[in-house]
Amino acid sequence: MSVDVVGAGAGRIGRYFTVVSALPATVFVTYVYLLVRVTDWFGPVDWSRIADFKPQELVVLGVAALVVALALNPLQLPLIQLFEGYWGTSTLAVRLAAIRTAHHDRRRITLEVRAGRARQTLDRDESSFRWLIEEAESQRVGRGYPDRHRLLPTRLGNALRRWEDAITRPYGLDPLVAVPRLAMVARQPEIAYLENQRVQLELAIRTTFLSLIASVLTVALFVRSGPWLLFACAPYAAGYLAYRGAVSLASEYGTALAVLTEMNRFRLYDRLHLIRPQTTDEERVRNRALVELFKLSDKRSVRYEHRAELMEEPEQPGGADPAP
Repeated sequence: MSVDVVGAGAGRIGRYFTVVSALPATVFVTYVYLLVRVTDWFGPVDWSRIADFKPQELVVLGVAALVVALALNPLQLPLIQLFEGYWGTSTLAVRLAAIRTAHHDRRRITLEVRAGRARQTLDRDESSFRWLIEEAESQRVGRGYPDRHRLLPTRLGNALRRWEDAITRPYGLDPLVAVPRLAMVARQPEIAYLENQRVQLELAIRTTFLSLIASVLTVALFVRSGPWLLFACAPYAAGYLAYRGAVSLASEYGTALAVLTEMNRFRLYDRLHLIRPQTTDEERVRNRALVELFKLSDKRSVRYEHRAELMEEPEQPGGADPAP
């Protein structure tokens, strides 16, 4: 699922860079600095060394944080794909992906069985809140999965793919290729809503990644420090919570993509000088060809409608509505 379909690459130095790149990098660099300071590079832990902090070291920390932020900024899409479960074609990666995908398949089946069992029990005893809750929760969690043949190895990947498929079904518009074009014609409030959800999701993913690295570094630097080694649980817990947050935010991001598609698809058709469909059945059929064209295929064709009011369009910076 392309989380970067709006503002792809995140190359702007602005709110996105500050929130998603600079802030996590600053916290990460500061944490690593404190680890190195209290252990003096793999030595025994001495928290009193923090008091030796020199003001000029702030400059070094600031530069280091900026370097980390700039280095990770263009890697956001590969990071998302890593946490989604796109791990490449090496033998190890394929085997690991197959194991994790099978795990999610078993979990999906288990949830279906539990929901069915709860439903059968409720048919006999409607007063049992336990079975009512079990049915509702099993169905809620189960809805987070795509169809069996579309499963991915991770929770985040399955959550995003489920929305990807759900958005495609009603109108036949694949969000991977349609959303960048929809974003060019959408109204500013809809773009802002989508970008807000994207920023939160990418912040959670970046936090997860840096927290896991911090956990590994904590183990490496505290390995000779006895009970202090348990301190590595702190960044690991932060990474785990951030990842679970990313899975939850995937639903909000998917909702934003669905809203963008529903509210702006006819604006896109008009911008492309396409004949407006009269029914959703007709729309789905027509959009099969349109999606192929979006993928730069020359094997499909669509019919144009060059209406006079569409021949000259005023420039619409930032997806603003045309003047009335």
